[in-house]
Amino acid sequence: MRVLHFFLIGALASLLFQPMSALAETPANTAPAATPEAGSPPAVNVPSLLARPATIPKVVPRVPTETENQIDTVTDGLTLVRMAKQFELAKDWRHQAYALAKLFAMRPMQGTVGYELAAAYARQDDKRNAYDVLIRLQSTGYGFDPSKDARFEKIKGTRVWDYVVLNLQANLTPFGGGRAGFNLPAGDTLFESIGYDPVRKQFVVASVREGTIYLADGNGATTPFIVADATNGLLASYGLGVDAPRDLLWVIGNGVPHKKGIVQADFGRSVLYKFSLSTGKLIAKYEVPIAHRPSLLSSITVSPKGDVVVADGVSRRIYQLAGEQLQMIVENPRLTSIRGMVFDKTSTKLYFADYDLGLFGIDLNTGKPFAVAPEAGLTLYSIEGLAWWNDQLIAVQNGFPPARVMRLQLDETGTRVKHAQALDAAKPEFGLPTQGVVVGDAFWFIANSQRGHYDSYGFQRMWRS
Repeated sequence: MRVLHFFLIGALASLLFQPMSALAETPANTAPAATPEAGSPPAVNVPSLLARPATIPKVVPRVPTETENQIDTVTDGLTLVRMAKQFELAKDWRHQAYALAKLFAMRPMQGTVGYELAAAYARQDDKRNAYDVLIRLQSTGYGFDPSKDARFEKIKGTRVWDYVVLNLQANLTPFGGGRAGFNLPAGDTLFESIGYDPVRKQFVVASVREGTIYLADGNGATTPFIVADATNGLLASYGLGVDAPRDLLWVIGNGVPHKKGIVQADFGRSVLYKFSLSTGKLIAKYEVPIAHRPSLLSSITVSPKGDVVVADGVSRRIYQLAGEQLQMIVENPRLTSIRGMVFDKTSTKLYFADYDLGLFGIDLNTGKPFAVAPEAGLTLYSIEGLAWWNDQLIAVQNGFPPARVMRLQLDETGTRVKHAQALDAAKPEFGLPTQGVVVGDAFWFIANSQRGHYDSYGFQRMWRS
């Protein structure tokens, strides 16, 4: 662990190995703090007088101000964020709380918004509302330490406060049986995706900075497999899809500033590449239509039948490879950012994550979309990566404090989560966990992506003056 911690400080990308077979029969839980297994955080007894009441007492509503009436007309989340920030700078806690309350109602899974809302209530000495929001966050697995946050000074010093803080801190306790798998070499590579070749029993990783595809063994040693050149035209490699039965390796590439040596003509382009998995030979390329530029392919998945689907997370579009072209099958401006995608074992359902809104799916037989309903107390916010294992979804949540990996058991319709269990959470290795791949009964995933070390122009932040 110390060596791994050292590597993290040295800005290396690391992988964690999460065995799942041993967890298959474990009773499902949504929050690590509630899991009674060995090694889990101690349960916190709730004093009866502090237990959350079945009904919250009603408060006589205040007369709305003109500003609150204006906030009521806002329907855009980004506008509410900006308004809340302006109110905070003006020390107008009442209207900051009002704007954040509306935003939290629109994005109920986004616990970071809830925490800011609780702080805005606390600044007004509104204990009831502040405690209520914090308890709601704790009960859904969020971890914070408001005891060190000066914004909560007015509501400290009560038994309820002590109970709330204790539980929020408990959710920050490292949990799970995952362990370090291997470390990828240091360097200006920015590995963002990982796949596995079961035939040759080796991992495949892609570099955003170089575009190069590497082979990696179980010790982290890498060998260049497909080098970006004028022949293949590889752009910044954002994702991989391994189709071993058909000896194919699919790669999504984007023309972004992060790619070393990118030329002006490639900015805004996105391409799906088809390579031979065994030889690395380029077979074909499929480009996102010019009419949809600028584009940014952020996710890819391959079905058991060999169907290939890619997503432009920014433009909120999903494409399926049909013949020799990418055919758009989803476009929804109500989505915020499409991230992980995966097929079920029958190849008839495609699941995808919206970073702010949760899990969704498409019935590919009917073309009908559906939302995946979470069980009570489960939040599906900030899912970056998705995988399929044993008729269950494995989800990597990296914007959720603490970052965690969840196992989601679906009902028979595949449209509702009936049980959820944390596999790993709050591990010190978790810098920015992103994508992963199932290998047998294990889940291997990138635990500390170096994405945050680069700015939007592709410069390494630590090197800039």
